[in-house]
Amino acid sequence: MFQFGTYFILVSYGVFSVDAYTCPPEREITLNDEARLHKDLLCAYDVDDRPVQDYKSPVTVKVRIALKYISFDSLEETFTMHSWMALSWKDEYLKWVPTDYGGIKEIQIESHEVWTPRLALFNADASLYPSDSFYTICLLSSDGTVTCVPPVAHTGICRTSLRRWPYDTQNCTLFFGSWMHTGEQVNFTFYRKQPVVLDDYQNGPGWRLMHVQNERLPGKYSCCPNTTYPMLKYTFVMKREAGGPAAIVVVPSIAIVILTLTSLVLDVRDNTRLFMICFSLFGHFTFLSEIGYDIPKHSSDTPIILLFVRDSMVVTLAAIVVTLFLMSLRRRTVSPPTWIVSVNRLASSGPGKYVVFTEFDPSGVTEAKSLSEEGDASNETGEKARAATDWIQFANLLNSVVFIISVIVYLVLIIAYIPHDY
Repeated sequence: MFQFGTYFILVSYGVFSVDAYTCPPEREITLNDEARLHKDLLCAYDVDDRPVQDYKSPVTVKVRIALKYISFDSLEETFTMHSWMALSWKDEYLKWVPTDYGGIKEIQIESHEVWTPRLALFNADASLYPSDSFYTICLLSSDGTVTCVPPVAHTGICRTSLRRWPYDTQNCTLFFGSWMHTGEQVNFTFYRKQPVVLDDYQNGPGWRLMHVQNERLPGKYSCCPNTTYPMLKYTFVMKREAGGPAAIVVVPSIAIVILTLTSLVLDVRDNTRLFMICFSLFGHFTFLSEIGYDIPKHSSDTPIILLFVRDSMVVTLAAIVVTLFLMSLRRRTVSPPTWIVSVNRLASSGPGKYVVFTEFDPSGVTEAKSLSEEGDASNETGEKARAATDWIQFANLLNSVVFIISVIVYLVLIIAYIPHDY
């Protein structure tokens, strides 16, 4: 107890000794007009009170953003805006007469020394602990106008729409307002001239800013008819720089189409045809795996390029089945049905002969001639030869029809599903 009392006396003595210390006369300085103005303005100032003499009057805060840089993470669906945000309002407690202070009309003052508006981002990414306060040097005019231009970075949530990936366009919207005050207390609005400045803006990696729209929402709700909660809405329209993704996605899509169609032109007897179609099907699976590494995973809709690859895979799989079926037809020697013979004659004598590839296929002509020559040996062998020829002609006709249908299907798929730059 005695030790505690002694310690208290010593501490008290030290405190009173420091307070009792006075600066030597030779070290005292005379305040200039600017320092005297600064001291007089803040001598009884309270940074927690709205700077209005009538509590019913709102503080009108004008806002302007000078956009410097934006970044958009389509994987995490976050949009970050780097800017200089100009805030201007009138403080009724920070007025002075310039002639009383050597004609000074403006001074610099730190933002933490005066009342500042709390402008919060409503759709902010909460994981980054966003703050609605700022620290900077503000400009104070003799009429009480305070102008602060802090450098700020705001990160908000932006849902992606990847339907036309990689030529997609994203609309990201940021909503600003006050969490603490109503519109009747703090009224946020835009500068009349140039509410958004893009003079020093630089595009972020992979994205090009198309335009920015600003809108003030009055914030009237049915729950609070006599109170408003105004918001400042900024909408950023960005377009993806698709040079790299297009080379990885769009060009291979066209390549596998050409590979599949080329294989359908080959003769059914050639095993190269079956090998090429199987290789094309394998290319589809490889292509899908590659897209899986490049395409963002979160989206409200499916990219149409995936729909194209899906349908192209179905066409390629059908081409494999048709090829195997046509190979079996060419090996048949039994007499075909009458309707097949009629179809062959109609195709060979009518305009259809110009779309049957095997009419110009030397291998097919040679095969038909050899079978006919073998048919001259005996009637039975001749009938088998004619039957085989009919089956070969019918298989060639089916192959031509399948190719034409495949071309039409791919044209429709390319027009509907292959994204392109506008």
